[in-house]
Amino acid sequence: MARRGRTALFVAMALVATVGVGRLLSGERTRPAAPSVRSNGIARPARKEALPALSVAPAPTRVRQALSVSPRPPAAPRPPASAAPPSLRGTDVDGAVTVDERGDLVVGPELLGLFDYFLSATGEEPAPAIRARVVAAIRERAAGRGAEQAIALFDRYLGYREAAGAARVAQEADPAARLAALRAIRRAWFGETAAARLFGDEEREIEAAIEESRILADEALSPEERDARIAEVEAALPEAVREAREAATRPLAQQAEEQALRDAGASDEELREHRVATVGPEAADRLAELDRQRAAWQQRLDAFAGARADIEATVADPDARRAEEEALLEGSFTPEERLRVRAILNLAPPAVTGAPTAIR
Repeated sequence: MARRGRTALFVAMALVATVGVGRLLSGERTRPAAPSVRSNGIARPARKEALPALSVAPAPTRVRQALSVSPRPPAAPRPPASAAPPSLRGTDVDGAVTVDERGDLVVGPELLGLFDYFLSATGEEPAPAIRARVVAAIRERAAGRGAEQAIALFDRYLGYREAAGAARVAQEADPAARLAALRAIRRAWFGETAAARLFGDEEREIEAAIEESRILADEALSPEERDARIAEVEAALPEAVREAREAATRPLAQQAEEQALRDAGASDEELREHRVATVGPEAADRLAELDRQRAAWQQRLDAFAGARADIEATVADPDARRAEEEALLEGSFTPEERLRVRAILNLAPPAVTGAPTAIR
């Protein structure tokens, strides 16, 4: 990959430190990036494979207490009778619930994937309804002691989210300080062992991104030294994290390589050969179709911008000019496309018609 492409890729990965960590204390979680899939067209992190079993059975006492269950667990609530909230309709449930051979819960980040899937509907339905959905999903995937431990862990996770959101860390504090504060909150709520199993990979990825940001900002390093140090940081990450990062940044790397080829004068056929060699023939065909769609969209956008410039140059009256521009927009794009065009070209929203007359 050309140096410019590598640098762009490293900058993208390092954004986790400057953007992701800035949200860590707001109750939002930043997990190792993975491809996004959503069957209804809305992106959602793809389900990750379950990690190797890590039973809570031999964990320290404080972790066992965190996951303890009462002798008489309450009856399982019925799944909500109402339809799923809009943001979850037509989607597959993320995450998983796994138990070991003794029936104890296996603690890992896939549990948080399940919790966060349903919590993403916060604001669309009441908290008790969301909890009922989570409990039902847990009982569909596990039974007995493991299910009760998962429910207890979910309730503890809710408390942790509130504590993290209520934490006050100076915005000017560097990402490492904010991460340290969050780590302390996590270990206070879950204990060292469980927190490491739930958040360890995420924290290591963020630490790597922070270090990469520092390396990129070090003007004393040559480009070769930066590449070497970043490669060392990447190599130290767990294999699962490296694979997730590679999957998340692969499209950006592919774009950087393709742009380098275009800059070097590569033909369309040479570009296709590169795509077939790197992503396979089927993906190469999809990328080619995406290129055609983007080119067609850009042509339409350019045509609209040119016609709009003609209106601005020939129509002096502001109201008449605005009316002609609106007519041109409506005749050129669908309602959904018009929203996109307004955002791209920074167009004013349409005038509100039929507004009620003020009471005198």
